[in-house]
Amino acid sequence: MKIVRIVSELDFGGVEQVIANSVPNVFNRTDIELSILVLGKGGRISNYLIENGVAVNIWNRRVRIPNFSLLFQLQNFLRNYNLDVVHCQGSEANFHGILAAKFAGVHRIIGEEIGIPNHHSFWKWIFRFVYKQAHQVIAISEAVKREIVGLGEVSAEKVKILYNPVVSGKWSVVNSVANKSTGFVFVTTCRLVPIKNLGRLIQAFDELVKANPDRELRLRIVGEGPERENIEKEIRDKGLVSRVEILGFQSNVWPFLEESDVFVLPSLREGSSVSLAEAMTAGLPSIVTQVGGASEILGDSNSGILIDPLDTNSIQGAMQQMIDFSVEEREAMGARAKKEAERFSVDNYIRELLRIYEK
Repeated sequence: MKIVRIVSELDFGGVEQVIANSVPNVFNRTDIELSILVLGKGGRISNYLIENGVAVNIWNRRVRIPNFSLLFQLQNFLRNYNLDVVHCQGSEANFHGILAAKFAGVHRIIGEEIGIPNHHSFWKWIFRFVYKQAHQVIAISEAVKREIVGLGEVSAEKVKILYNPVVSGKWSVVNSVANKSTGFVFVTTCRLVPIKNLGRLIQAFDELVKANPDRELRLRIVGEGPERENIEKEIRDKGLVSRVEILGFQSNVWPFLEESDVFVLPSLREGSSVSLAEAMTAGLPSIVTQVGGASEILGDSNSGILIDPLDTNSIQGAMQQMIDFSVEEREAMGARAKKEAERFSVDNYIRELLRIYEK
C-alpha cells in the first residue's frame, strides 16, 4: 500500500506529536510504502523522522487558504505516483491535499479534523465542498465530530473517531534532563498560545499560593510559543519567579511529568489532548478543561477534576482539592489514569488507521 500523509508544518505541536508517535511504526512495515509531505516548514519533528529513515518532503510553501499555485503543484505531484491513500491533517492540508488528491484521481482520500473548528458561514461552505471529495473524515474526539457535523460540513456516517496515540517514554534523539523539584508540583505541557489559557492558570496559581502560605507549591510550564514574553512578564509582576518555571520546548517531556504531582490542562478550546494522554500514561491525576474533547480522554477513570476554563476560581478550587487530597488518594487517581491511557496505545491507533485506509 502506497500512502502519502500531508501536513502543513512539522516542527512541534499536537499533529506533529501524533506523527512522531505513529509514523515510524508504520514506516517499518514491509507491506506499506509511506512518505510525509510537509507543505510549509519542517523543524524538530521532521528532523527526527528523517534521522530515523522516514521519507519526508518539505516544500516550504505558503499554506494559507487558498493557494491555487500550491494546489496545482500538489495535484501534479500526486498524479505522478500510483498512490493508494492520501491522508491530510489540519485545515490547510485538508483544503489543498483533499482537492489535489481528487483532481489527481487518488484511490482513497482521508481528511482529518485535528481540533474544534471556528468557521463562520463562508468557511462552512468551503469545507462542506472539500469534505465531499474525501472518502472518510477522521475526528480526533467525539466533540470534534459533533462540531463538524453540527456545522453541516460533513455527514455523521462519513466521520470516524480516532483518538491520538501516545508513546510511553522518550522518543527523541536529544535527551532532556529535568531538575528535581521539591514541594508540590503542578505541570502543564503545551504551546504558549492564547488558547491554552495560561494567564488564568497563573492567576489561579497566584491565589493558591496566597491561600496556602505554608505550602511549597510550584508550577512548571513545558512548552514554547509566541506568548512566552507575556507569560514571563506576568510571572514577574506577580512575584512568582521562584515558584513558576517556563522550561521551553522539550523533546522529551517524560522526566518532567514523572517528577510532578498533578497535570493541568486549562485550555479555552481543545479538540482532544495528546498532552493529557501523556500525563495519564505517566500516572498523573489531572485538572482538565470541560470544554471540547479533553474530558473524553479521562473517560470513566475518575482520575481528574473538570474545570470551567473561564473561571479562575474553578481552576484554583481544583488545584486546592488536589493539594488537600492525601498522597494515597492522588496515587489511586494516577493508577486509574494510567490504566485508562492504555486505550491510546500506538498499536491500537495503527490498527484502526489501517482499517480506515483499507476500506
